[in-house]
Amino acid sequence: MREIITDQTGYESPAAPRRERRIEPREVALWLDAHRGVLVQRWLSEVSARVSEDDEHSRALLGDFFEFLAALLRDSMGPQREQVDVLWRQTAELYGNVGAMRGLAAGEIIEEFQFLRDALIRLLYTNPPPGGLVRVSLRDVLRVNRFIDRGVTHASIGHTDSLFFAHFQGTGVPERLTADLVDEVRRQLMAIEVEYAALRRRLVTLDD
Repeated sequence: MREIITDQTGYESPAAPRRERRIEPREVALWLDAHRGVLVQRWLSEVSARVSEDDEHSRALLGDFFEFLAALLRDSMGPQREQVDVLWRQTAELYGNVGAMRGLAAGEIIEEFQFLRDALIRLLYTNPPPGGLVRVSLRDVLRVNRFIDRGVTHASIGHTDSLFFAHFQGTGVPERLTADLVDEVRRQLMAIEVEYAALRRRLVTLDD
């Protein structure tokens, strides 16, 4: 029943609705972390449809990318989001490089990165944090969405850069990933992961 407020003159007016609690950015980050495995699985499932069954090099490497990108997505809500954003853009560009090596067109690499947004939106509707009892603020949804947008943009940049340098150097872009190329990409990805691990240690220190 709605509360009624009576002033000194006897006029009765409906009370202002109670301000409902909004889920905090930290809670969104915890939800993203708890559902990271599901996000990665759905993302990889969509992208794997493009990878031939015998191309184990690509499939395994994509799994590594998605695991790391999903971890970065979690920290897009935290106090170090600006530093995380730098690593996010670097990783997205590297993913775009790999897309060119896989023989994908620019639109295809953009579509693959968009699958993360699709998986996240579906998960928000089917299993909202926390259990749908508290509404996620539009600000937080837009923040995550903008973060993914930057990933899409930089994946496209990485793809274009690979094609440009391959054309400029006259080497040509490989049509599929070889074991040597996968090793080189993994070394680059590992270097970014080392930076991220150092950032996470600083985050733990701040929490303490």
